[in-house]
Amino acid sequence: MRVARWVSVLAFAGLIATLGCFDRDLTDIRPVTTTGVTIQVEQVGVIRVDIVVLVDNSGSMSQEQAALVQRFPELITELLDPPPDPETGRPSHPPVEDLNIGVVSSDMGTAGHRVSTCSISDVGDNGCFRNTPSPAVLDCEATYPAYLARNDTNAGVYLPPDMAHDFACIATLGTQGCGFEQQFKAMRAAVTTDPDTGLCNMGFLRPDALLALIWVTDEEDCSVRSDHNEMFDPTRDDLGHLNIRCFVHPEFVESVEDYVAAFRALKPMEDQDKIVLGMIVGVPPDAPACIGNGDDLDGCLGVPAMTAQIDPTDPTSLVPSCNTSMGQAFPPRRFVAMAQAFGSSAIVDSICKTDWTSAIRGITDKLVERLPSTCFPRALTFDENACTADCKVVETLNNDRPCQADSGCTNCPPATIDDVHNLAPCTVSASDSTTCEPLKRDLGLVEGSEGQFYRQCLVRQATRTNSGTGCGAATSLVQGWYYLPTGAILADDPATPELDPNPPCPQVYFGDGSLSFVEDGSTAELRCLSELCPEDLQCGPENVVGQSPTIPCCAHVDFNDDRIDDPAHCNSAPGRASPGTCVPGECRWHFVGSAWVCLDPDGNPL
Repeated sequence: MRVARWVSVLAFAGLIATLGCFDRDLTDIRPVTTTGVTIQVEQVGVIRVDIVVLVDNSGSMSQEQAALVQRFPELITELLDPPPDPETGRPSHPPVEDLNIGVVSSDMGTAGHRVSTCSISDVGDNGCFRNTPSPAVLDCEATYPAYLARNDTNAGVYLPPDMAHDFACIATLGTQGCGFEQQFKAMRAAVTTDPDTGLCNMGFLRPDALLALIWVTDEEDCSVRSDHNEMFDPTRDDLGHLNIRCFVHPEFVESVEDYVAAFRALKPMEDQDKIVLGMIVGVPPDAPACIGNGDDLDGCLGVPAMTAQIDPTDPTSLVPSCNTSMGQAFPPRRFVAMAQAFGSSAIVDSICKTDWTSAIRGITDKLVERLPSTCFPRALTFDENACTADCKVVETLNNDRPCQADSGCTNCPPATIDDVHNLAPCTVSASDSTTCEPLKRDLGLVEGSEGQFYRQCLVRQATRTNSGTGCGAATSLVQGWYYLPTGAILADDPATPELDPNPPCPQVYFGDGSLSFVEDGSTAELRCLSELCPEDLQCGPENVVGQSPTIPCCAHVDFNDDRIDDPAHCNSAPGRASPGTCVPGECRWHFVGSAWVCLDPDGNPL
């Protein structure tokens, strides 16, 4: 069963251009009535995710591979079959309907030099996806395709547990890989179309997919520059022991910045939020400064255990950054630098943890966070008693075909998009004068920029009843689009709804939980009568996104704008946990010292 398509805001250019007032303060304490407020929305089609998992297959990785295949099924299940929200019964996030997973090793060979731990001395596995089933995993298939794929062609028979088991079969790579781990180089080879890779992974990446690059390794990256292959030469004693050459000769290693640029180039500038990096590497498990998002790791490289240094008791090895029952790992300074470069798009955890639940959960949450959102950044005017928003949804089809017919409501007077707020009613039929509202009403054709014509349809808003615990979702008996304002559903603790808002932000749905009423390939827009309160004027709880009609919309003075009359401001400082009130006065809240202070135009406290 397909769940409802989810809607995300595409652009607010039309809204701002029509109102022309979000760049100045409002003088009323309520949103004022206007016309032509238009929010363009995008009907999110099939949600695609591409995941590349690099598994270190050197001699020290047996336990770590077992930990990976034990927990990674949790990520797969969450993406494909999200758990229901306990209050609404709807999926807690949009399900991924098209998922690709490829596995690569860290083995990129040794440029032809014979090294005892590197059996394929030229280019190793060269970033090509590994698809040989492991003899250590039971019930694997005899052969696998280059990468695992679940989509609408096989979803009915290829269930999430099947995909999770197949992942275990191909991700248990064993420990016979090259001891010269070149993790960044292998990942770059896997996700580019460099002819040197033989195009072995062609067809994997999709331009519209969320892309996750995940590394699982207990060693630092040693991606050697192509002009310094002497790094691998075992006869070059002058370069030091093979085991520590990457540390002794960092000038032979490609820069982190080059790889940052290579991975960012996988998506256009406007889609950089569609790249997620996950790293389960050798950061100390007891160092909070080294675990978390990339933009939270500022202190990690200063943690003593993260200092790369030769072990004084063994000059052929480095001092490990962590040493637990999972084994040893070494300071992954280049990984931390990569994560820092990607900021909130990257997450790091420790490979030395005995339980990887939090590590896999962190990567999963990061992916879910980047899936198309159901949240609108601004609330709609909503009648909580009637359970209706003061807006109309207009769907523009991708050609001139008729709007979907509604057999229960067939007789509608001609209408255009300009009439949506003042429409003559429809009737059941020419012979039955009972008024009705079809699921979709024809609004005629609109001409595109190249002379094509597209059909426009008014989509019905579902009729709902407030049961005393909120308006809730629409049902199949009252099909249509519907809106849930922040906190529309009764909170777990009715005494503090602002601390537990459900939903946590304004949301619009174009379905009843089993299908979408906006067709694939269509675009849609919300046409609203009421002006929306700008976020900086909302005098509501700071931890609630959006606004209920009961939260005041204050006009505060702009000291550089003499057009504002009767300015007003919120009577409580930012950080408030409940709605405040709008009070007159030329005041703006400023953070002074350690507290919020209301200052007049001359900077004096009020």
